[in-house]
Amino acid sequence: MNVSRLWQNKLFAGTVGASYARAIERPAAARVFGRLLFGTDVDRIYRAMDVVADLPDGAAVLDVPCGGGITIAHLKPGQRVRYVAMDISAGMLDHARRRLRPEQRDTVEFVEASIDAVPFPDDQFDLCVCFNGLHCLPDPAVAIGEIARCLKPGGRLVGDFATRGQVRRADAYMVLMRASGTFGPGGTLDDARRWFTEAGLVVEELECSGAITHFAARK
Repeated sequence: MNVSRLWQNKLFAGTVGASYARAIERPAAARVFGRLLFGTDVDRIYRAMDVVADLPDGAAVLDVPCGGGITIAHLKPGQRVRYVAMDISAGMLDHARRRLRPEQRDTVEFVEASIDAVPFPDDQFDLCVCFNGLHCLPDPAVAIGEIARCLKPGGRLVGDFATRGQVRRADAYMVLMRASGTFGPGGTLDDARRWFTEAGLVVEELECSGAITHFAARK
């Protein structure tokens, strides 16, 4: 099954997708899972999500794929930004909506769409966050090209993805996930550098923590 179509499946979203969302919402469990399987420091992912809290009032951010909405929770109370949470899965969007704090209901816009065909004009966003998503896509390079198109000049892309060739046990797990249709082909550290540069982005950070690569790039 095509990876994108699988994530659109309601049964899949309600089982596998919901299980992932619940796991990442529980830092203690996520730390154990991340260390044992990916050899990574999961707290680094949570810290990176704080980038949305640094946005000034009036800024626009695209969160894709937003999953269960965990990055939204890193917004500061009273922060006045345009926050677009986008995901191909209606089920994950529903999960994210349920997690909103009351004051966030007028701040966050939910969009059901694919990351490889972002439904926004050029130069719209000051920041895009893309956590734990690129390894699930059929073609990460196309997705990054779409994100770059939608960033304003000087806008940033921040996120992470599971990376091949870093941790043997993680590689084996990713093979199983690809066979099930849950993950796409993913990529190596060198692949990631190529994705960003071919999209016209300047790489500011590209660093592995175990099998998870953390990245930041600027248009």
